[in-house]
Amino acid sequence: MATVSFVGRLLSVVRDELILAYVAPPLPFVGDDHLDPAVATRAQGALSSAVFDEAVLRLPNEWQSKAQRVELSGAPGVQLLKLADERGADMIAVGFRGTGLFERFLLGSVSRAVVHSARVSVLVVKTAGGPDSEKLAGTADGIFRALVAYDGSEFGDRITALASKLSWPERSRGWAITVVPPMFVHQLPKWLQPIQRDPDVQAMAEAWQKEHDQQLAQAVDDVKTYQEELPEMFRPTEPIVAQGHPAEQILATIARQKIDLAIVGSRGHAAIERLLVGSTSARVVQEAPCSVLIAR
Repeated sequence: MATVSFVGRLLSVVRDELILAYVAPPLPFVGDDHLDPAVATRAQGALSSAVFDEAVLRLPNEWQSKAQRVELSGAPGVQLLKLADERGADMIAVGFRGTGLFERFLLGSVSRAVVHSARVSVLVVKTAGGPDSEKLAGTADGIFRALVAYDGSEFGDRITALASKLSWPERSRGWAITVVPPMFVHQLPKWLQPIQRDPDVQAMAEAWQKEHDQQLAQAVDDVKTYQEELPEMFRPTEPIVAQGHPAEQILATIARQKIDLAIVGSRGHAAIERLLVGSTSARVVQEAPCSVLIAR
């Protein structure tokens, strides 16, 4: 249900269309005999109605009479993907089931199937866990925090288009981050360290340092320029330029800024490539404590 609440905050009732999809469980059996089909059908209908009614109550008031209900049967992941294709959906929202410190970082089979196989963007909604697991991040102080990961590729345009389509909560604040490789990945071994005193090696190191400083400065300028293409909430903040492994730096920024929604790109787009989410986006989806939107 947290997925419904989260999505309802990011869509415009004037511009968007919201479909609530529920995959009904298979009809039960009792003992060696089949349960009366009529009884099973009525029970299943009552369950579906209860699920939809509760989901609608989790939506903002303006959405409660507008959201469509679609009941499906069969393999959940397959049916959700099929429905998204049939309805021309721009985004599929799925949730995490786990709430423990370890379980929260494990995608369920349905979510995993959608994340890896969808042709469109996928929003993976996570809750805070614990007794208040239905409580969405960002409600404590009323500020909704978003982070966009920018890598200078064509995915920047896709993320911009997606972020511009969302209806951000009134009190929202956004950051943009890019990650550049560190100047030196590893320290020199002890036996090689004496050459650092060689004048020629020092000159080369200084040249590398100058080039690296220029790269960092250029990255700052690139992110500032990119922020101007994003919604207004992203523009006042200072660009974040980190050095290191992209996934690690994105996850560290998510923790530091208490992000509620991270938007990352996925490099898979062809039929085969969609089965492999990029290593950075896959790790962010898996390990981030916040919700993650994978832009495609």
